[in-house]
Amino acid sequence: MLEVLRDLAGFADTEVLRGRLLRARHLLARLEMTRYGLDEPGWAALLDAVTVQETRMFRAAPQLEAFRARALPGLIKRAQGRPLSLVSAGCATGEEAWTLAVIAASGGAAAWRVLGLDLCRPALEVAARARYRLGPPDALREVPPADRALLAIEGDCFGPAAALRPRVAFRRANLLEPGLETASADAILCRNVLIYLTPEGRLAVLRRLVAALRPGGALLLGPTDSPPAELRLKPLGGDAVGIWRREDDNG
Repeated sequence: MLEVLRDLAGFADTEVLRGRLLRARHLLARLEMTRYGLDEPGWAALLDAVTVQETRMFRAAPQLEAFRARALPGLIKRAQGRPLSLVSAGCATGEEAWTLAVIAASGGAAAWRVLGLDLCRPALEVAARARYRLGPPDALREVPPADRALLAIEGDCFGPAAALRPRVAFRRANLLEPGLETASADAILCRNVLIYLTPEGRLAVLRRLVAALRPGGALLLGPTDSPPAELRLKPLGGDAVGIWRREDDNG
């Protein structure tokens, strides 16, 4: 059982996985043990139950501000008029994908699109609906005041402004499998995902994400994620903790 789930989703922390399986034990009777996969109903339901879905708007705001100030202008310039392509890999309930939308809209990109990827079906439904509770705790505590104009706040709920919604899409995907076209993304955000994977899973996901970046593209990772040298990523440096740039053909 544990081995199958690790194959499907790349979990590294066996104790965490055991705890989540214990809470989801009512789903175990539905499993087809001789056939498994993301689209097998029993296994899909179990994966929905054991994946981590912790997120919020502008989570790790200093990194996002560094991305907007130091990386985004160069990416817009490189795009040369085509739509900027941003990806939230492991988007959970979508707040970080909508954060990327706010950053693109406020950062000077004339045309852009955001794609959110996740394994959990209920989380993706929430992401697409994009209607969130304000709290407590305050769900907007890290959102810069100027960016709140791009949110629609009604009563005790909020969501993205209507103008953002047509440019954001969500799709079910396993980051361990092919899912993004080669050199298709200008920036990919993948934070607090790799920490749950096996070492082999982390490397496999990183290889896929880097391959999906355009030359010069930016990869935003968690502060403890250190990509191996073979991936040819350079840290942006300075206050841009966890922001890596894919080398172009000229280094």
